[in-house]
Amino acid sequence: MTLHFGTGVELNGYGILQLSSDGYVRLTLDQFQAIALRHLWSGLDPEDHTSIHEGAVSTHITGYTEWVSETVPAITLGWDWQLHGLSGRARYIRAGSPRSNIMLIDGLQDDLGPVKTAKLLEAAVDETPWQTVVENQIVTGSTCQAVKSDS
Repeated sequence: MTLHFGTGVELNGYGILQLSSDGYVRLTLDQFQAIALRHLWSGLDPEDHTSIHEGAVSTHITGYTEWVSETVPAITLGWDWQLHGLSGRARYIRAGSPRSNIMLIDGLQDDLGPVKTAKLLEAAVDETPWQTVVENQIVTGSTCQAVKSDS
């Protein structure tokens, strides 16, 4: 990447990233996949203590994770997760669509729209090894290294 005096970042032949007036950073899926996202923070959602139970009850452990690029402008990506243990082994599963300032565009620079962008970001998140990073943050409270979106 080459920095350009606050106007954006040149992505090795992919053009310059810019923040649009509507708050989105518009880029193609290929551009997005070329950007490393760094883990910013993950946390647990508060437990619901409103109901009192006797004996064993099924509970859900849920949380959130936030990631950010080192580009200018910054790209942000976050999502909720749930800890599943039905298979006898705890697994972190993405819950819902990611939140982001990304609007994916096609080769003609037209927006793909929020629904298609969300689906493509979901697929990109699901292909990354984010679970290990989140688990490390939850267990130890430390942050971890960058994970490329196409890893």
